[in-house]
Amino acid sequence: MYNKKPDRQRMKEQSLKPVRIQPDRRWFGNTRVIAQEKMQAFRETIAKGVEDPFSVVLKSSKLPMSLLRDTESKASRMDLLSVSPYQEVFSKKRQQKRAKIAASDLEGFLEAAEKKAEGYVGDKSSLVDAFGVEKSEDPAGHAGEEIFNKGTSRRIWGELYKVVDASDVLVFVLDARDPMGTRCVQLERELRRRQKHVVLLVNKVDLVPTWVTRRWISELMKEFPTLAFHASITNPFGKNSLLNLLRQFANLLKDKKHVTVGMVGYPNVGKSSVINTLKRKKVCKAAPVPGETKVWQYIALTRKLYLLDCPGIVPPSASDFDADCAKVLKGVVRAERLKTPSDYIHEVLLRVKKPYLLQRYRLPADTTWNDSEEFLTILGKKMGKLVKGGDADIDTAARIVLYDWQRGRIPYFTAPPEIQEEKETPEKDARLAEGASEAAAEGEDLSIPSAAQSLNGLSEIPCVHVFDEEDRRGEATPAPDKASSSTPSQSFAVNDEEQEAPKKKRRRKTRGNGRPSTRSDGVAPEPGTLDWKAVVAEFGI
Repeated sequence: MYNKKPDRQRMKEQSLKPVRIQPDRRWFGNTRVIAQEKMQAFRETIAKGVEDPFSVVLKSSKLPMSLLRDTESKASRMDLLSVSPYQEVFSKKRQQKRAKIAASDLEGFLEAAEKKAEGYVGDKSSLVDAFGVEKSEDPAGHAGEEIFNKGTSRRIWGELYKVVDASDVLVFVLDARDPMGTRCVQLERELRRRQKHVVLLVNKVDLVPTWVTRRWISELMKEFPTLAFHASITNPFGKNSLLNLLRQFANLLKDKKHVTVGMVGYPNVGKSSVINTLKRKKVCKAAPVPGETKVWQYIALTRKLYLLDCPGIVPPSASDFDADCAKVLKGVVRAERLKTPSDYIHEVLLRVKKPYLLQRYRLPADTTWNDSEEFLTILGKKMGKLVKGGDADIDTAARIVLYDWQRGRIPYFTAPPEIQEEKETPEKDARLAEGASEAAAEGEDLSIPSAAQSLNGLSEIPCVHVFDEEDRRGEATPAPDKASSSTPSQSFAVNDEEQEAPKKKRRRKTRGNGRPSTRSDGVAPEPGTLDWKAVVAEFGI
């Protein structure tokens, strides 16, 4: 088949002669070398983007984000060589410090122990808290109850840790009546250190005047993106603004398959209600009482957006009367589980104006009281809450007041910080809207367009309560309900005769063939019986 045999020696020869390869570390790994100046510039740029709550770092999974954490850990370490030189610690000429001993023998130890025992006072041991700080005695003799530990257990904080670890964006739900009181500043700092995106959502804006919401949003916008919201399945407010903001996060975080949004905050601020509003149906169990959500819940909003509902958390605080009273008024504790609810009514009377209480409980305009016990006595007799002997049931009346407070039936709000330029609010909103369009085009800012939408639509929210002229600050008075034809000015001073007037009885609908009845009480006579009132009216007997 072949004309000649193959040349095996020629086949073994190499096509190219051996050459020397230039030594370079790039041939032996996937590392790259960068100059120190460029590394420092990269760290500064990324640090600014991470610390700014209004910006998002794109493709963070492909960037060496560990460089920021390495610098933080190195800076936090103690530099041993700056404390003591190397030769004095590790070399052969090292110097060992002598231990400080109070006494050299057993007799000296006994004398020191006796001196400490003489100066010890046993009563002071009960006035030191868990952190070793001395606390003053409570003159009222307040004893803490077990109910005040709700929301601070390991199980609740374990649920919070699950939500924080699984979420890309965390929404802090605040109460519009007390936004600063329902914030958890320590948790916000920790989330900022973990490079989590934080959004503040001011819920229940229908319980306060419009100018209060507007000013609180402008104040909170200095730290985090803030939106106004009213949770309602049928008539919500701020829903489109929140959805637009979440869609912006989903578009910017394209490297992640799903974007998870966690709802965190104090109990009874409306976290589950916000999720129900976004889904337009009841997917989470919600109630106007704290502690309704027991475990975290996972809800799918869209194909890429998922929502996490977290139980209400309560930051640790001091175990004194002021801290317990603040928890009760924030809605953290259920009123029916308090042993002495009348102790916390004094703070309610200090925060709420007297005309609002007269309007809520329909008391005469000349009603006066000196303390909370006298107020509860008047209210208990008015409502018919009495105990044996005809005295007013103070605890039951106090629980009714706390129910109304926690469910938003009593007009109240925390005054926002004063701003010098008050009259330029519409102009500021216009500037904010213009800057929103420019920032949205450049892709820099996140919540300015949504915040502008919420600020522009605040006037559309009907306020539930009727505030006086001082609290409204020149805003228009809301239209009265159909049930009450009296004007708001008359609602503060209602006539005793009108209050005590008996209500008209509703006529019952007739059953059967639907024929009209001739009886005055609206009930049809049974077959086989005679309606004597109709007979007397017809024949004049």
